[in-house]
Amino acid sequence: MINFFRLLDSNRHIVFCPMNFVADTYVGCPHGCWYCYAPSFSARGGFEDSFPKFRNFRRRFNCDRDFEKIEAALEGGMVKGTCSRKQEEFVAKALEHRHPLRIGSVSEPFGVPLEKQYRDTYRVLEMLIQHDYPFVVCTKSPLVATAAYVNLLKSAKKVGVQISLISLDDNLLQSIESSGSGLTPSARSRYTTLKKLSNEGIFTTCRIQPVIPQVTEGGIKDLIFALAEAGVNHVIAEFLWFPLVHGKKMSARLKLELDNYGRNNGSVGEFLKKHNNDLYTFYRSFGDYRVSDGRLFYSKSQISRSMTKISAIVSEANNEFNSNMSFGSGNEETTFLNSTNNCCGVDRIDGFAERSPCTVHTMFRIAKEKGRVTLNEMKESYNPYSERIVELWNKEEKQGYFIENRVFKIKRKVTDNRVEYVYDETLFPA
Repeated sequence: MINFFRLLDSNRHIVFCPMNFVADTYVGCPHGCWYCYAPSFSARGGFEDSFPKFRNFRRRFNCDRDFEKIEAALEGGMVKGTCSRKQEEFVAKALEHRHPLRIGSVSEPFGVPLEKQYRDTYRVLEMLIQHDYPFVVCTKSPLVATAAYVNLLKSAKKVGVQISLISLDDNLLQSIESSGSGLTPSARSRYTTLKKLSNEGIFTTCRIQPVIPQVTEGGIKDLIFALAEAGVNHVIAEFLWFPLVHGKKMSARLKLELDNYGRNNGSVGEFLKKHNNDLYTFYRSFGDYRVSDGRLFYSKSQISRSMTKISAIVSEANNEFNSNMSFGSGNEETTFLNSTNNCCGVDRIDGFAERSPCTVHTMFRIAKEKGRVTLNEMKESYNPYSERIVELWNKEEKQGYFIENRVFKIKRKVTDNRVEYVYDETLFPA
């Protein structure tokens, strides 16, 4: 079994992430990003063990038979051997619906030297394109913009490319992404990749994930204006969160790198300095930080203020460069800021619009238009985990309900024992 296709099935992914159908063409990642959460999920052991293991970048496929299984799944829905047994029903349903596939969930699909040598990702993309299957690729690698891959992507009707770039400051990125290894592509190379792909007419997204408070916030305007000038189609931003299992040690390592960045003429915000560059402690200094699903999230009020500013910067950049760059919030609290129906913006791509609805954004849109939204209305919208949507719709927590506790401007209303959600403009922390 190659365990290629996966549907991310945490409560958060089911409700908030319409791009939760994912696949990884390789195992691990060659990059050295100390803010990365993926090692806590994909590599066992403590922080000191999991990061080196995760960076043991290696092939997933062993032989032609592995590719034949993927072909059979795309051709006739025969998913056995391509995913875990417990997910076979859901993966088959996703393929039948043509749920857009995200290549590069917890691995680098264009990582060198493996992709240059074996071209496993190229082979998978060829199959997807032959079946006219919608997909996006997520990467940090400039390899995606070389001639062979550009020509391949341009032959697709339903494709998007997402490049992760959180800052234009290479001094900072060398500290928190490369850590002296030099393996993570520079800011300039990734920016050039975005510009080249955009010029080729390929739908491009910059993933500003994570936004690191007091660290990358100051450079976001320069980054977003540069993206607009380059013709990038969409920006998605999401604040750094910590997996609890690794959070404190991740933060300690980031502190070392930020200290080193400071010694090399870099600077961070005064509030973070007061916490000795320890982001984990800084997060917990706010009264409205959130812990859920094994993760520590940043202050809700700080997210609301900062994400509103980021959204406004995108609008300013569009005015400055006469561009049409859309914006999506990767933090569900500020879904209302999205200028598309999917925080990844892929509903702007032909063939994606009806196949990648975001449950919460759909809820929010209906509630804002009609004043309320019912469960029956939401059942009309596709979701591979429809039964779980019903469960989470009605899920009570210590205070409030699961959904209203995570999305600004939405509030539950119980009528005749039925839960509905209503739009309330005031439910937004100042």
